[in-house]
This record gives sequence, C-alpha cells and structure tokens, in this order.
Amino acid sequence: MRKLYEKCLSQTQFSVLNFEQIFQLSQKRLKRELKAELIASGYTVQKQKGFLYAAGTLPVLLVAHLDTVHYDPPETICYSTDGTIMMSPQGIGGDDRAGVYMILRLIQRVHCHVLFCEDEETGGHGARAFTKSGIKPDVNYIVELDRTGSNDAVFYQCRNRQFERHINSFGFQTAFGSFSDISILAPHLNLAAVNLSTGYYHAHQPGEYVRLDKVEELIGRVEKLLQT
Repeated sequence: MRKLYEKCLSQTQFSVLNFEQIFQLSQKRLKRELKAELIASGYTVQKQKGFLYAAGTLPVLLVAHLDTVHYDPPETICYSTDGTIMMSPQGIGGDDRAGVYMILRLIQRVHCHVLFCEDEETGGHGARAFTKSGIKPDVNYIVELDRTGSNDAVFYQCRNRQFERHINSFGFQTAFGSFSDISILAPHLNLAAVNLSTGYYHAHQPGEYVRLDKVEELIGRVEKLLQT
C-alpha cells in the first residue's frame, strides 16, 4: 500500500519529517520538528508562543496552521487501493496538515517567508500572537494554504481585483469561506491575502479525507503562481 500512495507524491525527502509524521504528530511536537526542518532548509527561525516564523527571500508569506479539530492525532492512516486517498478512523486532520505539507514542499523550490500558527481552530490564537510580536515581514502578499477542495480561492476583505484575477488565472475560483488566520493577519499587515485549496475534503468531520493526487497538482499550481 505504501508504494501505491507514494506514486501520488513527489520523491522529495525532508530532512527531519516524513509525510505521515506531519499528520500524526501532536501540535507541540510538530512545531518542534518544523523548526528543525526549516533550519535544515536554510532558514533562520523565530519560535515564539503561538507560532513559528521564518523570513525568506521571495516576498510572499506562506501561512498554515498546526492544530486540527481532532482531539488526538491519528494512530492509523488508511489509503485507498489506488493510493490517491488517505484518511483515518481517528480523523486525518487534513485541515490543516495538508497545508503544512504543501509549504514544506514549496520552500524546496521557492524561498518564501513562512508562518506556521498554532490554535487556529479555537480562535486564531497563534495569528493573534504574531500580530503582537512586532514582526513585520517584508512581503507583497499572503498565501494561506488552509482551504478545502482543489480550486477555491477565498479573499478576505480584499478589494484588489487585479490580485484576485491573477490568483484565479492559475485555475482557482473565487469562493466564500469562514474564519481563518488571514482574517487576522491581512488587516494587521495591510496586505492582500488569499486562502487556497489544499486537497482535503469534509473538513471537521470524522470522514475527512485527503486527495493526494490533488495535493500534488495544487503544489505545482501554487509554485507557478509564486514564481510569477
């Protein structure tokens, strides 16, 4: 079964984490391992209560959150027979571990700024901590990777139609969403921001699952977006 799902993913090897650990670690431990992963990728990391931040050279801030709605991380991960779908009886936590995985993949090719926030699901506490930290990333816009499906682009109080058209030119469609970390971050930094799909479905439900083929496709599309 492992060989089947690996066919859906790049052969990129992270320095510290493997693919399944991203989904199975507790928020606390994942934060610790992500710091090591970012350092191994050449970043200088600021680890503070509520978030990890690492400045890059490409002026875009990538954002994902570390917590999920599930009380415990999944002990068992199951895959469909064709290897394209992953889920767990304990809840897979694709929201937002799929976004975390995507960022780790993307920064292998595009050295963006990175922000991993804690406790988004209980009110965006990590994002709020970041706004109080005094850190001001020198970036042009924010891309959050925390949206269900494979084509959604959610803009929060963004009146920049040129930015919206640019994002949607990469195969995304404007959608409406509820609260996310950029609801806090974008107004604080006074930047255009978008929340893009990351390939998980039925968020916050026991039957949540991740489409690995869609994750792979989305990584390619977002990478092209960031390189323009």
